[in-house]
Amino acid sequence: MYQLIHNLALGAALAALVAALWQDWGLLATLKKMVISYLGFFILGAVMALAVRSVSYFENTGVEEETENE
Repeated sequence: MYQLIHNLALGAALAALVAALWQDWGLLATLKKMVISYLGFFILGAVMALAVRSVSYFENTGVEEETENE
């Protein structure tokens, strides 16, 4: 999961770089946009991965509690 998140974040940074080169922005503006897009996608991906893991954890915990109550 970590590899997928990292690849998506790098893809976003590459897209920001290509867009910046195409629009002829300056170096600092390009670097800032690359860092923001990388961190944004990385944080969103990490939050989504955490949500998926927590849902599966709580589903398994609920099943164990139901079997203990019976």
